[in-house]
Amino acid sequence: MSYQVLALKYRPQTFEDVVGQDHVTTTLTNAIAADRVAHAILLTGPRGTGKTTIARILAKAMTCAQGPTAVPCNACKICTDIINGHCADVFEIDGASNNSVEQIRDLRENVTYMPSSARFKIYIIDEVHMLSVAAFNALLKTLEEPPAHVLFIFATTEVHKIPATILSRCQRHDLSRVPLNQIAGHLNSLCSKEAFSISRESLDLIALEADGSIRDSLSLLDRVLSSSPDKTISHEAVVDSLGVMDRKIMSDISNAVFNKDGASLIRLVDKVNDSGMDLKKFYTDIIAHFRNLNIVKLCGRGAPALNLIDSEKEALFQSVAKIPQAYLSLLLQRLLDDDALVRLSSHTQTAVEMVLLKLIQINSGAQLDDIITKLDTLARQIDTKVTANPGVPNSPSIPSDTRSQPPASPEIRESGPPQTPGPKAPQKASQYSNPVPPASAQASPPDMQVPPQGIQEPPPAAPYADAPAPPAGPPPRGANAPAPAPQPSVPESPLGPVSWTEFLGILQEKQPSLYTLLSKGRADTSDKTKVSIELNGCSAFESKRLKTKDKELQALSRTHLGKPINIIMTTQKGTAPAPSQKRKAEEQARQAASMHPMVQEARRLFDGEIIL
Repeated sequence: MSYQVLALKYRPQTFEDVVGQDHVTTTLTNAIAADRVAHAILLTGPRGTGKTTIARILAKAMTCAQGPTAVPCNACKICTDIINGHCADVFEIDGASNNSVEQIRDLRENVTYMPSSARFKIYIIDEVHMLSVAAFNALLKTLEEPPAHVLFIFATTEVHKIPATILSRCQRHDLSRVPLNQIAGHLNSLCSKEAFSISRESLDLIALEADGSIRDSLSLLDRVLSSSPDKTISHEAVVDSLGVMDRKIMSDISNAVFNKDGASLIRLVDKVNDSGMDLKKFYTDIIAHFRNLNIVKLCGRGAPALNLIDSEKEALFQSVAKIPQAYLSLLLQRLLDDDALVRLSSHTQTAVEMVLLKLIQINSGAQLDDIITKLDTLARQIDTKVTANPGVPNSPSIPSDTRSQPPASPEIRESGPPQTPGPKAPQKASQYSNPVPPASAQASPPDMQVPPQGIQEPPPAAPYADAPAPPAGPPPRGANAPAPAPQPSVPESPLGPVSWTEFLGILQEKQPSLYTLLSKGRADTSDKTKVSIELNGCSAFESKRLKTKDKELQALSRTHLGKPINIIMTTQKGTAPAPSQKRKAEEQARQAASMHPMVQEARRLFDGEIIL
């Protein structure tokens, strides 16, 4: 067969001909010039990047009749024998098919013999990671102290599979993927040599499909050139020959997502499916496309992480100029989350369509900004209502058990002062100012109730004013009632007694285990002499724990609740609500939450629905 494929016909024969691996070829060239070539060299990198080619060039450079030289002549007998694969002193071994320990032992025996005609005996082992552990062990001693006339050159794509003992005895060189522009330029020069006319757009597509591999790009170019009887090849012919998708479809996909055009997405997926392209590969290309959009948005046109030509970078930059970065990140994250769904689905087209339709349901940045604006408007309206209602700032002083009381009780407390004949004295007390003199307290009407928690030093004429009484509790009896004096026993709380909620906060800091138990219960602070805590379904361990910590609990209550009181712990076993009762309670809670004025206001403002 006279025809020779491009990958063999244009295989580099010198270090200067190697494309995209200057960091390796320069190092080896300098090492040869300085006579510092290691006895064992490891070349690692992706497939088709030139590992075996560099190994052969190095073998020629070390054994050339005019060498060692960085530029082999490629004309002497040894160079031509290496090019044709006939040199008796250069051995190319496939590690995948010669991986047994017996074959490595034969190699160990042969290395002791001098080369027959060349200056060195060179062993090139491709895919060296395929050797067995026993074979590596057999090679270890020879690799550590080889004869002076032996040179080992290893090549592998999976360097992590090579034992560390082998790696430590080799000089390692890592080959990288060849950039897209260099591959396209190399293909353009080859097309000129072959007298073919092909557009740069088509060459970029071939280079993109090669994924950084020179050998793969030459194989693809060979296919394209063979598919056309003419010397001029159109871009459509290249797309059909490669069986790939036109890059414009990716732009159409992203534009349809940005415009929330579900019908266009369905048509595009159906078009790709009719073309015969693998939809799983198509979905992978969509992920890569949205990744490129994110990188262009973050880094601009000159993003080095993009393996694209300048014209495509510019097109991507223009398409996302008005798209927020947060929105692009959400789209890419959703695509990655659903990747397994597409790969494992038996209905690939339906899965791809559903994933793309879910993308158009994600709010864009403009919509998010609109929502934030509406939230700011709602917050200002809430602040206005709170300012108009002077009773709201006093709500933190209400005991925690008021959650079970009807919401009208704060309004009763607010309606008291306008009905009193002498409103000035109660107003001072409600604003937490200086203590009210006893005469003012006697002048207060019997239906007037003063907020209990905020008074720092309650007057003796109001003996129950400092107790954490509920808003709807009985009114004070006046100045004739006996006045207890528990205030001197509060040395650690100079601001006065605290509410039950504040007491729980103190308990959380000082006794976390007690806080965990008591916060589950329901506190009743209506009694002025004790706080009753009801714990439903309390276990034996929890009951024992509460009993052992009773003294600490009593001490904390005397210190922070303002008077020595008893905390009665009631444990009710087997009182867990039935499932039907629990569901009924949850339904009532949902209805109550949905009817809250603030919730209704938010629903009206956003024109939405309540989902509970």
